[in-house]
Amino acid sequence: MNLRQERVSVERRAVDRPVTGGDEALFRDRTIDAVERSEEAVVSKDARVKEEVVVKKDVEDQTQIVHDKVRRTEVDVEDERTNRAVVGTSDKSNPTPRRSPLE
Repeated sequence: MNLRQERVSVERRAVDRPVTGGDEALFRDRTIDAVERSEEAVVSKDARVKEEVVVKKDVEDQTQIVHDKVRRTEVDVEDERTNRAVVGTSDKSNPTPRRSPLE
């Protein structure tokens, strides 16, 4: 970073020469303003977004058909009309279901 700074200086030099026509205007009273300027480094921090993170979740449902041998099946059936429950079982060796009433 380059900074600029201005300085005004006034010098007096000893001169020995005759006054000319252009020099007469220099002898009038007047004020000369000289302005000095300088640059100054200002440091500050600003929060800036540099990147974003996106998180996604993909959900996939799939249906699979499963084949297997079932050796025994149990079913509980409750008849609300008669308040009676029936348990049924079935074995692979005995394909006729057995039923036993529960009271």
